[in-house]
Amino acid sequence: MLIWQGDIDKSLGKRFMLACWAMLALEVAAANIWWTPQGVKGILLGGIIANINIIGTFRDTHRIVKFKTAVVYYIGVLTRLILAGVIIVTFLKKFPGSFSILGIFIGISVVPIAFFLMVFQTLLTRKRIEAQKEQKS
Repeated sequence: MLIWQGDIDKSLGKRFMLACWAMLALEVAAANIWWTPQGVKGILLGGIIANINIIGTFRDTHRIVKFKTAVVYYIGVLTRLILAGVIIVTFLKKFPGSFSILGIFIGISVVPIAFFLMVFQTLLTRKRIEAQKEQKS
């Protein structure tokens, strides 16, 4: 059954946050081997901001249920977007040359990469479960 039809795993949000932190660790480990220190710092900065944003998004989805309106979600998204921009610009201005802008974008990419990996894993798991059900029949 599809997620929007009500078949959702209760621990999906927590697994997604864990996957985002694990993806950040993998990106930093790979960057330590093949990239400059400025690139690694950029990945760390972007990844930490993106992962903290995911925690806020998870919190805001609970607010939607509590207040029964999506406005609280959009206020949270806008607030986190502005705050992330201010933090990134502050680090770039305060420590010029210490952070790679490309590294920051790669760090922010931990979220969509983890999302696509979890979707792929869910599809594979669903196919395996359906195959097991067919064998039992």
